[in-house]
Amino acid sequence: MEKVVLYPSRCAAFGKALAAALGVPASACTDNIVAEPAGADTVICWDSFPSASSEKDPDIKVRVDALIGKHVILILSQDDTSSAFAQLSLLLWLQRFYVPTPDEAAAKGKWKGTIGAGSFEVTSVGALTVVIPWFRYCQMERSQRWTYTAGAEKPWSNAGASGPFVDVASAHTYAALLSAEPPPPPGPESLEAPPPPPPKEIVFVDIHDDLDGKPIVEQMLSKSGKWANPIVDYDLVHGQGTYFTSAFAHFLAHTYKSADLGTTFVVFPDGGAYQRFHTMVEARLKGIAPDHVLYIEKNRVGTVVKQGGALLYHTPDGGTATRESLPTGSTILIPDDFTNSGSTLFGGASIVRKHVQGTCKVGAFVTHFVAKYERAVVDKFVATLYSEGGVASDLNEFFTTDSIVMTTTWLAEEAKKRVAGGQPERVMIAPLAPVLAEWLLSRPTPAHAKAMDIS
Repeated sequence: MEKVVLYPSRCAAFGKALAAALGVPASACTDNIVAEPAGADTVICWDSFPSASSEKDPDIKVRVDALIGKHVILILSQDDTSSAFAQLSLLLWLQRFYVPTPDEAAAKGKWKGTIGAGSFEVTSVGALTVVIPWFRYCQMERSQRWTYTAGAEKPWSNAGASGPFVDVASAHTYAALLSAEPPPPPGPESLEAPPPPPPKEIVFVDIHDDLDGKPIVEQMLSKSGKWANPIVDYDLVHGQGTYFTSAFAHFLAHTYKSADLGTTFVVFPDGGAYQRFHTMVEARLKGIAPDHVLYIEKNRVGTVVKQGGALLYHTPDGGTATRESLPTGSTILIPDDFTNSGSTLFGGASIVRKHVQGTCKVGAFVTHFVAKYERAVVDKFVATLYSEGGVASDLNEFFTTDSIVMTTTWLAEEAKKRVAGGQPERVMIAPLAPVLAEWLLSRPTPAHAKAMDIS
């Protein structure tokens, strides 16, 4: 089945890179048809109705002959929520849409009578794969009880057993929205029943979720019964599962170079990151000692999080031990799935350096560079990395991916300014396209599952 890659207009470079990695022609998806005239390769016009508001009402147009019966790979971007409804609308529409029957009279009447007359064809794409490079709502994957304390620094506490407030688990609700059944076609009741929606799959990259068993969002997706992904156990070595793949695994396999395991250390900024990724590190860096794969203790009180100063690791017998010092000349990597502002990474680097007996090199990797979705926060991150403002940075280099296009574009712009001024390159942004293409090419075109085992 022929593949077509669709994407929000601001993700044009991302979408075209994925198309190239898949070996398929790049389709144009534009939000400015005047500046980019609709040619044979234009598939989506992300139009909107005129408005003074920053959040426009969508008026999307799609080229139906480029989509009907095709395997559509739809990239959903969550770096800017102003287009969330437009993207969800397209997701539903691709699974069942109606095309008015060609008719001169209907065209002269602005197609107003076609619905009442049932003068349209109900059709869809042939198969659908939804790509979520960054799952923005992953942080709220559970509901807790909270009590409002009215404290200036810590206004909420989840320590009480009977707190009257609970969280809305938006990771669950968004998974339900992604899984929703497409709307039935309009028209007379006498119309034939519409065809079933096409089979669809979904993939997330390095999701921030509980990996004690299956990720929670996996349960929500599987219980919907709407996804054709084959159910498999989560593979901690490769960071892959029913709905998941990993950029960190790709980074360890293709980018990260360790010359001497004796002076190589991987230090996770908290126990959660250790739980998600330590098995992957131990498998990829074969022979690395248990006391070279460490994590920093982190304490959370309500909404306030603080890093401790100890470097911990798990012993082969299942216990926990403390590493008191690291040798001079150490090469240290601090990896995590995402960073909001970079404070945990810089804090972790400072803690690590206090344990080194001499010189060391400290780098950090995150799959998702959030930086609070603010240009000022991104600018501050780069300034801190380059030791501007009179404070030396404890972090030597930073690796991430382009999963969040908006913030990594700003990151690249700021880093480029420093390099142009003669400073060393400290920021490396790897494309996600090879990671996603490897996942897509390793599996057949989505097909309807006979049954889904979610036990």
